[in-house]
Order: sequence, then structure tokens, then C-alpha cells
Amino acid sequence: SMSSGGGHDSAPSDVVATASGWIALLQEPEPALKSHALNKLLECVDTLWHEVAESLPDLEAISEDLDLPLPMRQTAAAVASRVFFHLEEPSQALRLALEAGEQHFDPQTKTPYVESLITAALDAYIQERKRLLQDEDPIKEGGGANSGKASGTNEIGISMEQLQGMVYRLLDACCEEGRYDHALGIALEAQETDKLNGILMASGPDTKLLKYALNASIKVVSSKSFRQEALAVIAECLSKQLGTGKVASVDLIIVYQLLGKADSVAEVLGTLLKGSEEDALLGFQLCFDLVDSGDQAFATKVADVLKSMATEEHPDRWSQVARVLTGGFSSELALSFLHKQSHADRLIMENLKKSLEERGSGGRSSLLHNSAVMTHAYLYAGTTNDSFLRDYLDWMKKASNWAKFSATASLGVIHAGHITEAMHLLQPYLPANPGEGDGGGAVSPSGGYAEGGSLYALGLIHGSHSGSSAEKRKETADFLRTHLRASHANEVISHGAALGVGLTSMGSAELAIVNELKEVLDTDSAVAGEAAGIAIGMVLVGTGAGSPHNSLPSQGKEEIMELVLELKNYARETQHEKIIRGIAIGLALMQYQQEENA
Repeated sequence: SMSSGGGHDSAPSDVVATASGWIALLQEPEPALKSHALNKLLECVDTLWHEVAESLPDLEAISEDLDLPLPMRQTAAAVASRVFFHLEEPSQALRLALEAGEQHFDPQTKTPYVESLITAALDAYIQERKRLLQDEDPIKEGGGANSGKASGTNEIGISMEQLQGMVYRLLDACCEEGRYDHALGIALEAQETDKLNGILMASGPDTKLLKYALNASIKVVSSKSFRQEALAVIAECLSKQLGTGKVASVDLIIVYQLLGKADSVAEVLGTLLKGSEEDALLGFQLCFDLVDSGDQAFATKVADVLKSMATEEHPDRWSQVARVLTGGFSSELALSFLHKQSHADRLIMENLKKSLEERGSGGRSSLLHNSAVMTHAYLYAGTTNDSFLRDYLDWMKKASNWAKFSATASLGVIHAGHITEAMHLLQPYLPANPGEGDGGGAVSPSGGYAEGGSLYALGLIHGSHSGSSAEKRKETADFLRTHLRASHANEVISHGAALGVGLTSMGSAELAIVNELKEVLDTDSAVAGEAAGIAIGMVLVGTGAGSPHNSLPSQGKEEIMELVLELKNYARETQHEKIIRGIAIGLALMQYQQEENA
């Protein structure tokens, strides 16, 4: 074999065409010979690993033999680690590489061997972190059974300390080289809040990096509890940047809203409104964005805090902000835009109506008639243009029973957001005011389809745009609640009123409203109960009611928690499938955006 080398003595791998000689030396009892053989094997293992693979058990035995000197054990581990790497067993290779120590395995060198082990280490670490976090969380069931083996070592036998030490060194190295985004990705994957903070601070909070961190937290991080922690860290960094530039406030408001901190949002907006003309304009834009996010309850909280911050100077700014947040300004803008830009073709409806009439009257026509009325509602949704119905009132009145309910409610779709005229428009259909005239305006148990539909329409007009006027919405909610309380005898009116109350009190989490809806459920009527179940969900939307992680207001919190339990039990006991479905949707609405906390 010496002659085949052709004089290239300098490179041992050229000389050694077989490793069998060195492998044989491993069986010698003399440590010096073993040590020499191991060093030689380390030099040629990358080309002759297939031969060395057969003596893996010997190598592992040497690396674990505590009677042998440490450097020799580490060399044996290094050789075995490289063999496992070539056998495509990165996790085993990693275990041995960590035993071999830094002189044989330096994460800073960029070889395929090192890079594959680093990937394995990161994967193992992230998996371990997730398992530890699951074991810590007592709410997650099933974490108890396997937590016995979580005591510091994982499946492949690497201790968590070793892994953590290596990953932290990697993160520090990334930061020193200025590759903050790499480090940030690892910290987010492994759910390391402290590291996240360290990396962002080390970058001096860099604006681009913060943007990246924010996007990743919202889109990539799958655990809600860690996302909240990450967002709190990002918020801290962003607030430090506020002093230098106001642009940070755009992201800061997004973060605070995700964290549900109304007073912090108000503080940022207040600072902008007290600033220059440009700052104030940015503040207005952010108020519009806040309203467009659809969270009425949150926008109302922010508006309340801002009221108390208003100063004497620029009074117009403060009144304009109140108008945007709770005065219904964005709803008015949307309405006037839709009204002016409506290009719906009336001919479509004319032809549709004509062709349906040619079909003649028959059992099937009611279904077609109803679909035509719905088509009209979608064609003119939000444009307030109901001239076609006014011209063909007799045609519209053909609807009966639930089709009549839908036809009346479709007015709410056409006039969505048209709150100034709502009462005037629906006056002909609304039920008589309770407590007026003969016998307290008693509701007849049959019929009531137009009345129920009109109450639902009121809810659609006031509740379908999150930016509608808070004051008007409250007035309508009170009006609908009056009818809800009086309507128990008629399930159709109850159905419409309950949906209307849900839409107008969306997200308010008011105990009194929830209790009134619960009373409708207690009548055990399938039709009314379904609507009440959904409506309770709308009133408590996104609060997480019923789970320990909730954002319910402290007033009435316990009663609401109790009530959610009752709902669950009621759904199990009732015979009505509609009620079960209504409660199921209601519970889903309460847990909206709660993710794993649900």
C-alpha cells in the first residue's frame, strides 16, 4: 500500500488505503497503542468510515471507559461521532461530538459535519424546550405520564445542560457576527424570552429586526402564551425607540392591541396628538386602523382613557379622535362611499323577477322568491338603495313564515351602517312597544316573522360595521333588549331580538345582557334558544370566558364563568339540536383568538 501513495507522504489519507491495521490495535490492552491508533483513525475516518463502522461498539466502549485518560476517551468519541455522521445518524453523532469536547468539535468551523450537527442540536433543543414547557403547564392533560423521563436527558441521551450550553454559544456567535435574524429565529422557535430580549437589545434595537420579530411573533409563533411574552419584549424595545422617531408608534400600537393594553395604546396616541401637525395626522390614521380592526370593546376602552388625557390646546384634535373611535365617523365614510359608488344593475333584478313570475305560482316558487330577495340584498348590500323593493312592495310581501323573516332582515343588509334612518325605515315592521295600550301590547304566540326580522335588521344596521356610533349602538341595544324581555311568548320575535342584541352588544361582556339572553335559553324553545346561544357568544366574543385565561371585566366575572358552565351542561341535557348548535357556536365565539388557552 505504501507504493500506491506515489510519494504523497504528507497526507495520511492518501497512504492508508485500509484502516484494518489501526482497528486491530484497538484490541490491544496497552493504552499508548490504543491512543496512537485512535489518532490515526481520526485522520482517515472521513474516507474509510465504512471500515471503522464495524468497530463502533469498541469505540463507544473506549469513550465510556472511565479508567482511560480523558483525551483518549474524547478522541474515541470524535471518531465514533464522525462515523455516525457518515451513516446519516446526526443525533447519535451529536451526542458523541458533545462528549468529544470543543477541540474536536468547534461550532465555528463551517464543514458539512459541523453544520449537520448544529442543525441536529437546534432541532433537539427546540423539541426539548417544547416538551419541558408542556410538562410545566398543568392544564395540558397527558403531560404527567411521560414527565418522569424529563429529568435532564432526552431520548438520544444528551443532557439538556449540554444542549443548552451549545445553543447559547451559537446564539452569542451569531450576534457577534451580526447575524441577528438567525439568532432571533432560534430564540423564537425555542421560546426563549430572555434570549429574545438579549438579541434585540444587542442589535441596539434595530428597526428592521424589530419588524421581523413582530411579524414572526404574529405569524410563526404557535403558542399564544409565549407570543404574549415575546410581544411584551418587542413592545419594550419599540417604546425605547419612540424618543428618536414617531414611526415606531405604528408597530407599538399593533403590539399593545395584541396584548390587550388599552391604556398603553391611549398613551401612545395621546403623545402623538400633543405633538406636531404631522404627529397628530399619524395619530388619526392609527385611530382609523384601530376601529377597522373590528374590536369595538377595545376601541371604546381606548377612547375612555383618551378622554381623561385631553388638554386645553388643540381641542379640535381631541374631539376628532373621539369621533373616529366611538362617534361612527369611519362608518359614515364607508356608507357614503358605498352609496355613491354603487354600480349594481337594476336590470338583473327586473329580469330575475320576471323569469320567476313566468314559472308560475307553485309550491316551489316560495323558495325561488326567497332566493331572489336574498340576491337583491347582496346586490345592494350597504348601499342604502332599496328603490327596487319600494317599487315592488307587493312582490316582496309574497314571502311568508321564515322567508318573511329573512326578507325583512334583508333590509338590514341593504342599509348596513345607515344608523340615522334605521328606526324610520323599519317602523312599519317593528313589533308594538311593550307596555303600550291594550293589555301591555301582548305578543301573540304565532306569527311575528316580519317583527322578528325587523329586530334582526336593526342589529345588522348597527352591528355590521365596527366603526358605527357607540351612542346609537347603545340606544338600539337598549331598545332591542326591551323587546327581548317582552318576547318570550313568541319564539320568532325572540330569535330576531336575540340576534340583534348580540350584534349591537358585540364584545361588551356585560353581565346584564348575558343574563337576559340566558333567560331566553331557559324558555327551552329551539328557535329562540339557538339565537340566544349564538348571541351570548357575540356579547362575550374573544374574552375567553369559561377558561382560566380570560379577559373578562372584574365586575361580574364569576357570574359569567358560572353561566358558561351552565351553558355547557345545558347543551348536554337539552333535546333540541338547534340549541346544542347555537351554544356550540357561542362557546366557539367566546374562545375566539384564545388558541391553546381554549
